[in-house]
Amino acid sequence: MKALLCHCRNYRSEVKKLSTTPIGIKPEEIKERIIEAQDVLVVLVTIEHEDNVYNSIPRLADEVRKMSKDTGHKNIVLFPFGHLSNKLADTDTTIKAMDLLEENLKEFSPKRAHFGSDKKLLLDIFGHKGNVRYREF
Repeated sequence: MKALLCHCRNYRSEVKKLSTTPIGIKPEEIKERIIEAQDVLVVLVTIEHEDNVYNSIPRLADEVRKMSKDTGHKNIVLFPFGHLSNKLADTDTTIKAMDLLEENLKEFSPKRAHFGSDKKLLLDIFGHKGNVRYREF
């Protein structure tokens, strides 16, 4: 599992169309086409096929809590982001992992970007030390 955590002044994602890649992807039902947030931690998550999500997700959740404490911001957006690897997990595993991450961070009431779509994305990242953090589990 790989993750990029970004402390953003502004965030916006907009579902443009359902994705057809990688082969076999099964997009989730679209609940919200547009998600916007300010003063937010955006957690871009890539789930890989060999990941033990029950081990990795709690560790990622702890990293999100630490960054929230460091930045003083509690708004969280979880964003499934298959662009950090070419060894992606299947759809069911990825959705299960995102559900588990959302549950592990329920004290923040995180928003969650859609899985399985091509999205327009705005990340207006603050310019301070520790504003972007890369993690592997």
